[in-house]
Amino acid sequence: MNTANPQELAKRDRQQTLDSLSDQLQQKISGYDGHWQVYVEDLPTGAAISINNHQQYSASVIKLMVMLAVFQRIHDGTFPDTAEVDHLLTQMITVSSNEATNTLVDELGGGDTQAGYDTVNTIAKQYGFAQSHLNQRMGDLTGNTGKQTSVDDQGRFLAAACRGQLVSAQYSQRMIDLMLGQQRRSKIPAGLPSQISVANKTGESPGVENDSAMVFASDDGQHITGSQPGRGDYVIAVMSEDINSSSTAQANIRDISASTWAILQ
Repeated sequence: MNTANPQELAKRDRQQTLDSLSDQLQQKISGYDGHWQVYVEDLPTGAAISINNHQQYSASVIKLMVMLAVFQRIHDGTFPDTAEVDHLLTQMITVSSNEATNTLVDELGGGDTQAGYDTVNTIAKQYGFAQSHLNQRMGDLTGNTGKQTSVDDQGRFLAAACRGQLVSAQYSQRMIDLMLGQQRRSKIPAGLPSQISVANKTGESPGVENDSAMVFASDDGQHITGSQPGRGDYVIAVMSEDINSSSTAQANIRDISASTWAILQ
């Protein structure tokens, strides 16, 4: 006798679809230059796939963790919620300003950069993002261990924001709104129909092309967090390293994005 409730049955059905997608994507990335990892989660059911998850150089997608730390401290009452801070957050997310990010990190640490890193890393860990850390200035490209994350951390971050679970529903919504203003749209968003609303954050560096996105297939223009997402809504994170061509890698990300869209709609 099948005692599964409708939600469990829906998740089971969606998981089968995602498992089929996983097979497709693994075949694709096996032919790509470099090393790739992908995370996809269906928001209505929570069904998810993770391919080749591992900690790697984040480039600018680590800025999502800085944004989380800022809103957590604002919520805690220990960081100012001013027009200047909002401007810095907007610059950090929408145009990926390194200067704005470094300023926010310094301010999180009360003028002590290392204390700012510690704040970002502690808050990321508190939310379960254990593969994400920042211990290097944005714009400093020496080494590859000072900025780290994974597709699992990125994907779960986005899913939690969509469910209103990062800091609060109010602050989760502010994070989504910032990402909806993203001006760098050549990767995941460019693999989707032009009318689809996407909130994303990119990261790129020599040998690295990353993108993390919330895809609102059932967009009603509100993106209300904490409510039941519409059918077809999902999050996706793609990371690559050791690539030889940025343009080819961006095309690969668009291909992954298009394949994911096609199977989930």
